[in-house]
Amino acid sequence: MPRQGSKHLKSLQRNVQLYPWFRAASDGHAWITVFFLYMSQRLPLDQVIELSAVYYLSVFALEVPSGYFSDRIGRRSTLLLSATSLILSYCCFIVGAGFWWFAAGQFLLATGIAMQSGTDTAFLYDTLKAQGRESEYAQREANAEQWGMIMLAVATLSGGLLGLVDLRLAYVFSLCSAVTMALLAWRFVEPVHADEAGRLPQSFTTVLLGCFARLREPVLGWIFAIVILLYAMAHIVFEFYQPYISLLDLPVFEASAYAPLISGLVISVSMFGGALGARASVAWEARLGLVGLLAVAMFIQLGIVAAMAIAINPVVLVLVCARNFPMSLVIAPVRSAIAPRITRAQRATYLSLQGLSERLVFALLLLGLASGIEKGVPVNAPTLLSLLTSTLWIGLVTAAVAFVFSGRVRHLLKTTAAAG
Repeated sequence: MPRQGSKHLKSLQRNVQLYPWFRAASDGHAWITVFFLYMSQRLPLDQVIELSAVYYLSVFALEVPSGYFSDRIGRRSTLLLSATSLILSYCCFIVGAGFWWFAAGQFLLATGIAMQSGTDTAFLYDTLKAQGRESEYAQREANAEQWGMIMLAVATLSGGLLGLVDLRLAYVFSLCSAVTMALLAWRFVEPVHADEAGRLPQSFTTVLLGCFARLREPVLGWIFAIVILLYAMAHIVFEFYQPYISLLDLPVFEASAYAPLISGLVISVSMFGGALGARASVAWEARLGLVGLLAVAMFIQLGIVAAMAIAINPVVLVLVCARNFPMSLVIAPVRSAIAPRITRAQRATYLSLQGLSERLVFALLLLGLASGIEKGVPVNAPTLLSLLTSTLWIGLVTAAVAFVFSGRVRHLLKTTAAAG
């Protein structure tokens, strides 16, 4: 029996060692740079838009159920299913040439991403908890996030370069990453902490209601809201950076032959900025506290939106490329604050609910902005600046209201840290 225990602990340590490599492999999304160009080469615009809808509707439908699947069936099985779905997805894009091939690829892509969402970080926390090493979670999650961002930077830049030869090669790169992801997941063992063994969820409704009930806790509810706002502001920058670049009227951005490479460069630099944010996150939190760290991240994110809203200027591109820095700065500290407050039976479901809420609120924000635009108006500087200004005011007002309530959260976090 002792030998089995020792062997299991050794396997759990292997989980910890392989996890950063797994996160890096799972972020080999070279297709991000070329997906719209690739599908529009083979399909009319209306079908390309429909395919985007297939992806987002699938993610919306699968996000929370995938978290429940992880809590119920296990982390390792869910991560293996995620990798398998991504492999099949990329195969559909590589060998297919019609709408239904691409629709299957989009659905499988959404499945793979939804299955990983929340499960990977819950897997790391569960592994460390099973070894009594929860205190290492924030730093190890930050390290994994850093490597994931570096890989995403390399992948998007590679996707742009490969796209100059053949857009399909970006999906071949992604396929190789997904295969590596599957091989690493196969070597994982399922982490189960003795105190939480057998506490598996009985029904999806029970778990989901339990997750919503957690939001009544001041710390969790406040973090939930702040992270949603940060996500919305970061993705507004991503949503509008391409029309912003097109309005700069710079010759290099008009060279359609180099479109994949230009897109890859912009996204890649942004991801390297995210890697720097992840690397700095734990040290900054130690100095500022979680509330202070979130305030700094919010200030930076709103500053980028403000710069874009003031003028169409090439200098602003430097700030646009830094959009991932503030989000990456808070990911590990936020997850470190959430994970101990959620039971094993709800952990992945709760994190999936957070991700779903971020996307839903962002979609509603886009719909709200779109409702204020006159139909048929082309993309021009006044319209874009107006949209960005409206977003900025929404962000400023919402952030001001949220941080009014941060005092109690700061006090509760200090109390918890002192008790720990």
